[in-house]
Amino acid sequence: MHVASYVSHPEFHKIRDGGLAGAIMLSGFYNPTAATVGEPEKAYFGTDPSVYAERSSLTGLLTTKLPLMIAAAELDPPPFHREFDLLKNAACEGAHGCPRSLILPQHSHMSEVYAIDTADTRLTDQILEFVKTGK
Repeated sequence: MHVASYVSHPEFHKIRDGGLAGAIMLSGFYNPTAATVGEPEKAYFGTDPSVYAERSSLTGLLTTKLPLMIAAAELDPPPFHREFDLLKNAACEGAHGCPRSLILPQHSHMSEVYAIDTADTRLTDQILEFVKTGK
């Protein structure tokens, strides 16, 4: 959520595009609403639903020109799959096209990150390709 918020809210940037060449978001939560924010998400978005729209990352992620890579884990809780689909589908319909996106089989919310620097290179291969190609 931190990367998505930073990329999507230029008011946080001190330099153009936040000094980024692209952004990778794993198991993200992009569009908080009163119906989707549970107790864990309140740590990021607060307890006041009236500010959720302005804290959403979705609009900014759809308008950024930065290359994006999004991923979710097969065993993520359902809200992460919903958010993944929301961002992917909206981006694919937008001016900048589909982001690099993948569902990591046999992984859970944290194991996808823990697999970095192990024999399981399904995520790191994608990251390397994203960095090399910028898409």
